[in-house]
Amino acid sequence: MLLSLHIENYALIKSLHIRFDDKFTTLTGETGAGKSIILGAFSLILGNRADSSVLYHNAKKCIVEGEFDIENLDLVHFFENYDIDYDSVVFLRREILESGKSRAFINDTPVTLPILKELASQLVDIHSQHQTLLINDTLFRTNLIDQFANNEHLRKEYAINYHTVSETENRLSVLQKKFLQNQSEKEYLLYLHYELEEAHLQENEQLQIEEQIHLLSSAETIQTKIYSIVNLLSDDEQNILSNLKEISKISETLLPYGEQFKRIYEQINESFVSLQELSYELSKNVNSTTFNPEILDSLQKRLDIIYFLEQKHHVKDLDELLVKQQQIATKLDSIQLDEEQIQELEENIKIYRAQLSTIAEKLSQSRRAVLPNFEALITEKLQLLGMENGQFKVKMVKRDHFATTGVDDIWFYFSANKGIEIENITKTASGGELSRLMLAIKSIITQASLLPTIVFDEIDTGISGETAVKVANMMKNLSHSCQLITITHLPQIAAKGNLHYFVFKENSENTTYTSIQQLNNEERILEIAKMISGQNISESAKLTAKELINEA
Repeated sequence: MLLSLHIENYALIKSLHIRFDDKFTTLTGETGAGKSIILGAFSLILGNRADSSVLYHNAKKCIVEGEFDIENLDLVHFFENYDIDYDSVVFLRREILESGKSRAFINDTPVTLPILKELASQLVDIHSQHQTLLINDTLFRTNLIDQFANNEHLRKEYAINYHTVSETENRLSVLQKKFLQNQSEKEYLLYLHYELEEAHLQENEQLQIEEQIHLLSSAETIQTKIYSIVNLLSDDEQNILSNLKEISKISETLLPYGEQFKRIYEQINESFVSLQELSYELSKNVNSTTFNPEILDSLQKRLDIIYFLEQKHHVKDLDELLVKQQQIATKLDSIQLDEEQIQELEENIKIYRAQLSTIAEKLSQSRRAVLPNFEALITEKLQLLGMENGQFKVKMVKRDHFATTGVDDIWFYFSANKGIEIENITKTASGGELSRLMLAIKSIITQASLLPTIVFDEIDTGISGETAVKVANMMKNLSHSCQLITITHLPQIAAKGNLHYFVFKENSENTTYTSIQQLNNEERILEIAKMISGQNISESAKLTAKELINEA
């Protein structure tokens, strides 16, 4: 229940503080006095967006604060969920700074706008004359039926599954597009991969082949030089080994003359042995480096394959080519993985859609089950509001696809007069009839949803006479089950309030601003009499005003 509303520096409002009755509070005043401005300020703490254009003085911030009694509401879990201190009286506050930035608070705890809106949606429902346009919106109609059927749990379950299906289908769509793009190059990648695999490339292979080719190409030169060395070492008449052998014999005769000659002798012999082994090795290499055109041709062909692949893949050496080969293999693996993921997602979507279909059918069944009662209650309310021959029907049409609220299109059909076939409400109802229909719907939904506070903003448009009395009586009855706040131009409704505020404009030297005054009984009689007869209040208007108030 809304206990009070405090507004500072909003539009034409410098500062207002309004306390509300726990049952029925009415606000009246001339057109343009600022009644809707008060409602606009109130909507800020319900989560509506605003900017610096709402400031009365640009150099000061705007503050709107609502005080609510939530003792009898099950909201402790909300406060625990968002780590906000709980109290039986809660304050919702919005501040619009000079820069246009906005801040929101619950019990002085800063919160985001969605959190503020989430709490406010469980406290207040505002219905204005313009909301009758929403009746043309299938989402609005569906929400009404779901509120009446208490489908909140099913709707949440459906929304979760619908999100899962949508998200999975989006992932599948992205993967399929990627897969189609990759398919065009898959065959080429497979060809490249096969070509590289068939080449059997080995690390360091290119360098080794190049060295072998260089060696074989120079075989005759190498042999000639080795022959020369071997001749000098061992084959010539005066070769090095023969001379060293002779030197060894001579040095051996010096051994008796001292230890130092022993070392000389040993070094000469070691040199002889080393050179002898070298001569042997070189003789073997002469035979191993024989020019072989077949081997050279084979090596050259292998090298040509490597050069060709390097050029084809725009790399500078075998190492980069091996990296390229791995990249191609990885890309092919990725394409294969995409195929597997697509298959997996397609299977998951079948499962998810089956689950969603089951929940959607439960929703449809729940809606269908309450339609007769909903239709009967609305028709009953319409008759109470002066449409004795009013007929109201709800039609559900199944869609061929899932939507955010299920698979049902919900339409309202209406006829105000006997003998007139019911038609889609968007074609048949006048403005006044729509207002009464919305009042009937709101009175039923409010009682079903147990919202503590409902606000009606001039929904009496197009209503007068005996119908106005019936609308007023229905509002009075509604105020017994919830707190009702009504902005009205009808004296019949204004007279039903437990608390009556008069909204008016005041002029100072330089500015005009909106003020509000709580009316006592005498002031209230005059205000209602003025609503009946205009500025020139007659005695009969005063008597009528007293009668209306007494009847309340």
